[in-house]
Amino acid sequence: MTTHLQNYLMKDSNRGMGWGYYPIDVDYVGDNFRANVKPTQKRFLDFSKTYVLVGCEPETMYRPGTEPAELDFFWWDNSQLPHLRYPSPSNPKADKAWSRLTHRGWATPVLAPVHLSHRKRVNRKLNEFSGGVIQDISDLWGQTRDNSPVKNRNCLVIRSSDRNYREFYGTTWEQYWSKVQPVLDRWGYTYTVRSKVSPKARVGNQITDQIREGGFDCVLAHHSAGASEAVVSGTPVITTSAWNPARAVSTPWEQFAQTGGVEIFTREAIDRWVTQTCAYTYHRTELLNLSWIDVHPDATHLKEAKDAIYKTV
Repeated sequence: MTTHLQNYLMKDSNRGMGWGYYPIDVDYVGDNFRANVKPTQKRFLDFSKTYVLVGCEPETMYRPGTEPAELDFFWWDNSQLPHLRYPSPSNPKADKAWSRLTHRGWATPVLAPVHLSHRKRVNRKLNEFSGGVIQDISDLWGQTRDNSPVKNRNCLVIRSSDRNYREFYGTTWEQYWSKVQPVLDRWGYTYTVRSKVSPKARVGNQITDQIREGGFDCVLAHHSAGASEAVVSGTPVITTSAWNPARAVSTPWEQFAQTGGVEIFTREAIDRWVTQTCAYTYHRTELLNLSWIDVHPDATHLKEAKDAIYKTV
């Protein structure tokens, strides 16, 4: 990465240009499409354009599930694979260089096609940033494992933030837990609630650390990407939201409530989901220079518009 681009990225991450809907110019050429551009307020959105929604502030976005059908947007927010923002040879400063980019949704589609080219793309960058140490994204978590069968019914419940329940789901933790707890009790599960922990407070206190130290043999998560951390390390997960990043390799809450059983996924199935998720995972450079348009599985309409412009030049 050039010094110029490094400096530009640092300015972008530090200046706080604002969260909200940024229009996409498919003809853009440069290092940062957000430079000197303010997000468009909801009431001024042009439904003939496509936007990148940066962040998740309620004042700057439509609440998930309430967006106008005519609004075409991609959502840029935290990575669905949290390992990418942990200290590693490819990310020694543990910054948020990697993010998710989903289309009109909040997580990788459960039935998303498998694009090995995207895993290769992510791996190339990790290899470059780590000086050749990281060969595959799974090196970040010590390789993907089969889920272990649930024997003791000892569940770690990963609590999301209060604002997540309120702003995304129109509820509160207390209301949510009042529906979940009785079901766990009914099926004979013991459980511990893990509070929302800031990234800085997770060193030595990762979800996988707590699973190991507490003897938990399953995890229940609502919106948290902590489910991703658990499932790749061999712990089966239950998800109470269809928007959870690990939904495709979890037991849906509706199923769990009916049976009390937790589905077990093989390493191959989980690894397939990792590959799917890579297609919705981008480095900040790709996001800022809009190069993702050329490869994102849901950006065909943007690539075609971009190609049409260059054909006329």
